[in-house]
Amino acid sequence: MDDGTVASNPGRLSVQYLRYVTHFPFWPGCFTAGLVVTIAAAAIRPGLWWIAALTLGLNALCWLRVRLHFRLGCVNPAIVVAANPFTLAVLTDLTTCEDPYPVIKVLRHPIPRGSSYKVGDRCFTVATYTGSAPARHWEDFFPIVADCASANRLEIEKVRRTISPQDWSELESGLKKVPLPIKQGIYPLAVS
Repeated sequence: MDDGTVASNPGRLSVQYLRYVTHFPFWPGCFTAGLVVTIAAAAIRPGLWWIAALTLGLNALCWLRVRLHFRLGCVNPAIVVAANPFTLAVLTDLTTCEDPYPVIKVLRHPIPRGSSYKVGDRCFTVATYTGSAPARHWEDFFPIVADCASANRLEIEKVRRTISPQDWSELESGLKKVPLPIKQGIYPLAVS
């Protein structure tokens, strides 16, 4: 995330942090454990207060990044392509210039708690992108199903309606071009 790029369809989703942690516990757990340890160490040796403050700052940055991911990240259509393990196909355009560079990314993902997604069901993700901005396209993107960050059905449905019928159609037709058996990876789509 930098201030030189903007999502074509920003998520504008509020994050329910406890829900997010139930799906992605590793980094929040590490930062929280680190904070507890450094606070305990600072309580024993007051000269270590700066380490606890640094750890608190890292915690804040972790949660800010999560918040910005869903607030400013790009909304992308997705289809469930496998139930066990839960696997998605997500459509996006990786372009950083005028020429389109549509791709489908197939990835394993945590199953959103309380959901009943089946193979073929539509959902949507919010993604951030990585790579060199001066390049003609991003190298990769990191989609997360919106249901993993929020249980607010009204807010999720509002964002889902921002996905155009053309995007859903492009995902479905592009998925037919992904070689079988479907494997994880990024599959560039030919531009017509």
